[in-house]
Amino acid sequence: MHSAIGSACRRTAGLILGAGLAGGILMVPGTAFAGTTVATTTAITGTTQTPGHFHQTALNVQVSVTPASGTVWPSGIVKVSDGSGGCQLTLVQDGPKAAGVGDCTIYGLTAGNYQLTAAYPGSSSFGASTSNPAPVTVGAAPVFYAGSPPLTAVSGEQYSYTFGARGVPAPSYALGAGSPGWLHVDSQSGAVWGTAPRWVTSFSYSVTASNSVGSATAGPYQVRVMRHHAAIATNLSCTSKVYSGHQGSCTLSVTDVGRFSAPNVAAQVSLPSQLRARYCGQFWAHRGCTISGNTASENLGTLRPGQTRTLSVVFTAKPGPILWGWHHKHTIKVKVTGLAASDQGFWGPGARSYSTAYVTIVPRGWWWAF
Repeated sequence: MHSAIGSACRRTAGLILGAGLAGGILMVPGTAFAGTTVATTTAITGTTQTPGHFHQTALNVQVSVTPASGTVWPSGIVKVSDGSGGCQLTLVQDGPKAAGVGDCTIYGLTAGNYQLTAAYPGSSSFGASTSNPAPVTVGAAPVFYAGSPPLTAVSGEQYSYTFGARGVPAPSYALGAGSPGWLHVDSQSGAVWGTAPRWVTSFSYSVTASNSVGSATAGPYQVRVMRHHAAIATNLSCTSKVYSGHQGSCTLSVTDVGRFSAPNVAAQVSLPSQLRARYCGQFWAHRGCTISGNTASENLGTLRPGQTRTLSVVFTAKPGPILWGWHHKHTIKVKVTGLAASDQGFWGPGARSYSTAYVTIVPRGWWWAF
């Protein structure tokens, strides 16, 4: 009887040991033997940079600690170092994230190169481990140093300005939403340019500088569009001395002295009563020149910058003692007036210019002795 029980006990003991007992201790699958630890591997699996305060960068570091064997994952705290500072994280055991991972953020980093390491101190069940050095280049979000463009533009002229922003890596540039379609920006240099259409009175735009760390926006800027003004100059020359009853002439020269074309330029030469207008332009081809009363007029059309056109009028000095009265033995000087005006219409206010010249009339004839 006793020998049978002893034999059964030996068989039972053998089954229990085979089922997970070691030295009388029940073992759970995946658990280390008492007095031993499972080796671990610590690794930095990724980093993410975001802009921080005062143009510094916040660096989020992702870490994993993996056991060499078994299905139980390490727990505890992992310390991350950047060489001078760092952060620490608690390994996740369950939840939406995988077990044995975690992340933490190092704040206040300036742009530069860093070597990151993550150290897991281990536990009674898991051995300590340190990650290999992980080099990372920390960038800097863009900051504008050139962002004061002109706030006026001239219709029909090119508007331009070059924006500048510092950042690591070097930022690229783009126009913000709402910027006009005729305005352009060079993504590499930050140069903005475009020609404001004639119908535009104002426009608004902004420029965004972006890199892998973040972005910065300059503006929006409200720009007023001005109409350009034509500038014309006149010069009137006349026959300086003419005998009564004889002919002379006056010529008004009109020049565009501005930077823009002067449209619809009208010219006039007004004669005093002592000079009678005969005809203007060329006697055989008036070219649109007309005489009304004692004033000659002609539309010279559009003048380009630097271009000159003329209006000429031929006159006759009036004869007879009535002209001279009691001063018949003396010459008389009379003033001629020239005027040119550019009616700019839609372009803005017109331009005007006046000139004067003098004609000396010399008495001649039978009445001169009176």
